[in-house]
Amino acid sequence: MPEAKWAPYWGGIDNPSGLYHDFLTTISKLMGVQLVYSGYDDFDQLFTALDNHQVDATLGFARSSLREQRFNFSTPLFTLKKVTWLTDEKFVEQDPASWTWVCVKGGEDCEAIKALGAEKIITTKKLSVAAQMLRHQMANATITTLMEVNQYILDPLHSKGRIFLDRDMGRVDIGLMMAKDRPELLARFNRTIHEQSLDITNIKLSNLHLLNEKAHWQLLQNQNKHQTIRYTIKDHAYPLSYRDSDTGEIKGYVHDLLNLFEKKTLFKFEFIPAKGRDIGQMLADGTVDLLPGCNISSVDHSRQYVTESYLDIEYGLVKTSNYYNDRMLAVLDRTDTLQSKIDIIKQHEPVVVYSNAADMLLDFNEGKITHLLLDQDIIDDHLYGSNDGEFVTLTKPDYMAFSTPLVMSVRQDSGLLLNMLSRMLAITEDTEIEGLKQNHSKLFVNYGYRKDMVDYYVVLAFILVTVFVLLGVGVLWVLSGRLKRTQKINQLSQSEISWLSTLLDNMPSIIFITDENEEIVFTNSVYSDKVVDCQMPANNKPIKPCGFIRDVLNTDSNEVLYYDVANCSLSGHYFHIRHQAIIHPELGSSHRITVVDDITVEKQYEVDLQQSNLQAMQAIEARNHFLAVVSHELRTPIAAMLGLMELLQFNLKKPQDAELLKNAVHSAQRLKRQVNEILDFSKIEARQLQIDIRSHNVYQELCPSLRSFETVAKVKGLNFVLDWQPSAIHQVEMDAMRVNQVLANLLSNALKFTKLGSITVCISNTEDLMTLSVVDTGCGMTSAQLETVFEPFVQADKDISRRYGGTGLGMSITKNLIALMGGEINIYSDFGVGTTVMCVIPIKSTPTTPLLAEDTLLADSDREAQWLSAWRGKNVAVTNANGTPGNIYPDRLFERWTSRTNHNDIVATKAIDDAQGLVLVADDDMINQMLLHKQLARLGVEFHIVSNGQEALEYLEQFTEHVSLVLTDCHMPQMNGFELAKSIKAKPEQFGALPIIGCTAEDSRIIAEKAQACGMNDVLYKPYTLSDLSQILTQYLVAKQSPLASSPNKDMAWLATGSEQEQMEMARVVFSSFEQEISALHSGDHDDNSIIHRIKGSSALLNMSTLTELTKKYEATEAKDEKHLIKNRIIHELSAIIDHVKQWLETR
Repeated sequence: MPEAKWAPYWGGIDNPSGLYHDFLTTISKLMGVQLVYSGYDDFDQLFTALDNHQVDATLGFARSSLREQRFNFSTPLFTLKKVTWLTDEKFVEQDPASWTWVCVKGGEDCEAIKALGAEKIITTKKLSVAAQMLRHQMANATITTLMEVNQYILDPLHSKGRIFLDRDMGRVDIGLMMAKDRPELLARFNRTIHEQSLDITNIKLSNLHLLNEKAHWQLLQNQNKHQTIRYTIKDHAYPLSYRDSDTGEIKGYVHDLLNLFEKKTLFKFEFIPAKGRDIGQMLADGTVDLLPGCNISSVDHSRQYVTESYLDIEYGLVKTSNYYNDRMLAVLDRTDTLQSKIDIIKQHEPVVVYSNAADMLLDFNEGKITHLLLDQDIIDDHLYGSNDGEFVTLTKPDYMAFSTPLVMSVRQDSGLLLNMLSRMLAITEDTEIEGLKQNHSKLFVNYGYRKDMVDYYVVLAFILVTVFVLLGVGVLWVLSGRLKRTQKINQLSQSEISWLSTLLDNMPSIIFITDENEEIVFTNSVYSDKVVDCQMPANNKPIKPCGFIRDVLNTDSNEVLYYDVANCSLSGHYFHIRHQAIIHPELGSSHRITVVDDITVEKQYEVDLQQSNLQAMQAIEARNHFLAVVSHELRTPIAAMLGLMELLQFNLKKPQDAELLKNAVHSAQRLKRQVNEILDFSKIEARQLQIDIRSHNVYQELCPSLRSFETVAKVKGLNFVLDWQPSAIHQVEMDAMRVNQVLANLLSNALKFTKLGSITVCISNTEDLMTLSVVDTGCGMTSAQLETVFEPFVQADKDISRRYGGTGLGMSITKNLIALMGGEINIYSDFGVGTTVMCVIPIKSTPTTPLLAEDTLLADSDREAQWLSAWRGKNVAVTNANGTPGNIYPDRLFERWTSRTNHNDIVATKAIDDAQGLVLVADDDMINQMLLHKQLARLGVEFHIVSNGQEALEYLEQFTEHVSLVLTDCHMPQMNGFELAKSIKAKPEQFGALPIIGCTAEDSRIIAEKAQACGMNDVLYKPYTLSDLSQILTQYLVAKQSPLASSPNKDMAWLATGSEQEQMEMARVVFSSFEQEISALHSGDHDDNSIIHRIKGSSALLNMSTLTELTKKYEATEAKDEKHLIKNRIIHELSAIIDHVKQWLETR
């Protein structure tokens, strides 16, 4: 069969359905063979497949001389009438040979067109393509069937096309076609067709396809005397029918409606003017066949049939705007159809009835009547269009609230015509009828019957009497044909059922209808195809629903059913179930229609989408883990390098060694910056970089960074200019770290590419914006280089990376950071002249009162005066007009003046020397342990170091009262820092509010969230300086009660006794002795008890109370595990004393 759809006969290879499918399904069942379809793109391929026995037969091809030479044809299954379709009826006057024809290549229609002598023939492979060509006027005509026209070509609303009946086209017989060399197959097909009496009445859906076409022809055959359907309507029935005063043409929406019917069907309508005659009598005596605009109340139901109402005539009430004494109501009844309504109105008030609108309006204008009840169309289109305020609309009382339905009327012997009209109205939308009505808005004044036409009506009455006599002659003919017409009506009812069945069969859903007992009374073809195999007969009783149908009926509407039953073709599928209750229109019995949609594919899409989402989340998690690991593994050794080099600088005495160390520190810091850039860029790509907006003092945040770059600029011999516009805005909400990063990137580039000249930094603040500009006199950039300046890993020149270093990520990261903060960045550069980079960053300033309260302020320069004026809110005098040379940093200026004016607010910062308590350190890295050992010893802090969280927790449980703070690495084996913090915070009754500080090289935002969740008090980020460590420890360690002035630790008081020479000798002895004791304790070759007893005597002699207490506790303890822990504490205490002694010796 054809691959594509060939409606309405064939639904396509992907959706086998339609008339041909019904025939083939029936024949295959009668022959006891399985029906299998093979699809082909064009007829030539299909014919070749028949010749090669790749397929056995095909259906849908008519006999022709050429085909009969090549193929065999079975007995015809049905016959189709051929028609000619023209895209525009104007072509009918032309010679068909001059038309541009279109046909399906390989079809019999092409041969018929050639026989007409046509010269312009376009062939296509698909009927749908041919239909498109006709719609778009690429062809003028084709030969087709009525059903194909209705399905593909006809556009009822806009098409100018027309079906033309050409008797020469004839009929075509459609049967099975097969290869010429298969006579046995031909005989078997013909035997099945004849023996089983297979005809169209036995084929499901066939009534619609063939009887509907025969009905059109039969109607025309029954009208031999008239090739049209004649109709009339009452004169002056606006807007149904009226005469255009300008053109004299008869217009109205009834005429337009019948014209629309002509476009949708084969019927032709002819208008017969009434000319004052009784239109009911014209219908009765056969002058016309149809009254298309009848009021239902005016119909003689004993002699006429009517259609369903297609429009309602509404009535409105108006009154005169002039003064009147007594109310007088007039009703316009132009067709004598409102008598029953008028009788009701008369029960409430007097009524005057008019049949002519002109007379009624004349009396209304003369004041004889005060109120009018008439068609709403007249009110809308006439009174309001011309009254100039003479009329007022009123709300109708209940006894006037009625409307009259508009119907079409035929004689009782025209049942077939009535059926066709009903079908035409059924395929016409209400919006189409309303649109036709709206096209007629102009109103004419002359409505109803004219008085000068009365004489004319008298003459017509005589003519009508004559017509009645003639009508009697035709009565016998009408009665003889009534039986046949009744039979046709019954056939048409069957056609309606077939049409509904076809509609449901063409739907891809499983559809069935059940009665009150849940017995199935109707199914569509999809039900038969998919569910029939699951049905089984029970003891020769009617087939009962299988388990699938039972589950469907038990599933609520709009729910999804997953059917999982072994050995069933429907198993493993998902179905969407919909139930809808319906009432039988005649019997009134309750039924339920069920629609079952197979949504297995959609469910699979949903599963795939969920899987894709899961994979995406896993990829994001993997990337987060990668960034955390890389951040930790790279930053940790860098932090150790910088920390150790910072400690090393205290021990270097030679200038050349200090210079070497300075270069090493510079290289390590450069490595740190590049690692940070790569990690930031990775987070930007992953859209994980976030902004941390907090309130900051903008002076204190930016000035230190600016001063450091000024120092570098001076070393290079460059002039560094800071132009910060004075402002009272100092406390702003921003991400200080990222703003500093942006500023550092810009200044690094300026220093890198500027050999001579200057670098100028301009800063200005408003309440909601901060503007940063960096201007240099460096090498500048070309326009081509400017286009790629923000691209990652791209530098202006390949030689730059070799000469200056860098990753090429600085400007890309800068742009992304500014975008994240909601700002803008712009670059202006001239090659060989210099570059200007301007950044605008949104901020939110905190409203401030004057910062300086002192009345007498004297500035040393004009610039300083501007700053002081901004902070004070008043002008400040200048003592030195020439000013102080150099840049003014507002943080130092602000600090200097606030220290003068706010003496009581100054609070001395507690030094680390004033703090006491033991710091428990947990870190698995040996280098980090050594670094922290050196740093804490230099700060004079007592400490104990363990290798993981589990050891730290065990130590805490033994010596809780001695530990004042826990400093833990976040990533360790056995128990990491986060788990350690959770364990400590989970036991407040044992550990109290013990401060916990995390130490990590990971991303600050991620760690901050984790630290807060597990209960850490603070986080120290690597790499950190000795000053950073000192500040964070000072916040959490308690102050000593009586600190020694000369020593950072009370156990070192022995160094303060005796002469300086004696102190030096004692220090060297203690240093050497304690180193030997530590070595002995570590070796394990000596008796620990003896060594510790010896240490106890030495420490007691020197008043080292902490060490003495530890040795006493060791000797008093019997448990081996506890002795081991105390021994480790003694070793760490000895190490701390050695570090203090060494530091003391280095200062001498």
